[in-house]
Amino acid sequence: MASQESTIFTYESEDFIRTHTTLMKEDGTPAINTKLDRDNPGYKALIAKNSFSGQVTLFGKQCDANYAPLTDENGQLTGALMVLLVG
Repeated sequence: MASQESTIFTYESEDFIRTHTTLMKEDGTPAINTKLDRDNPGYKALIAKNSFSGQVTLFGKQCDANYAPLTDENGQLTGALMVLLVG
C-alpha cells in the first residue's frame, strides 16, 4: 500500500536539511536532521531554484517525488518542500 510523505527542508551551507518530516529512515526512526543527498535529482533542481517531479530513491525506497524551492523576499534560497508517494 502506498503512503504519502512530506518534508520541510532548511537550506544551510549548500545542504537541504530535513527539519520537519513524516519520512522514516531504514531503521524506522524519523529522518529529522538528515540531508538531501546531493546526487538526488531533486537537489540539482532545487540548487538552481527549480522544482522537480520524478522518481527518486530515499532511504532504500523508490518514490514519486515533488520538490519545490523556498526563497526569501530577495530571491535567496532558504529551503524546500517535498511531497512524495512511497510504495
